[in-house]
Amino acid sequence: MDVEPRGGQRLSLRRVPAGPCFFMTLHVTGELDSASIPALCELVSVVLAEGSRHVTLVLYGVTQCDSASFYVLLGVRQALHHAGGSLSLSGSSTNVRLAFECSPLRHEFPFHDENAPAA
Repeated sequence: MDVEPRGGQRLSLRRVPAGPCFFMTLHVTGELDSASIPALCELVSVVLAEGSRHVTLVLYGVTQCDSASFYVLLGVRQALHHAGGSLSLSGSSTNVRLAFECSPLRHEFPFHDENAPAA
């Protein structure tokens, strides 16, 4: 189940299995905000139900990000943790870095690339 923009939807999500079946990479494109994040949560729920436990979100394609989204990602991370998994962030766009630097949760998420916000 990939989510592509339709009508009023402003977020595109693409799944890419990463190695063993317990790992999944989700490429996020578009606007990551309170209106679009339910689609991300739904896809993570599907991925979790299918058996993946370790999810990486690739955020290079995010054109807009509000700091409230990080609180939802914190909940996603907790759900994955309770299932024996993890959430990591990779490939931050400029918009993600700017929102992340202003967020009180900036120390809560590990980024796994050279574009990570300064901790």
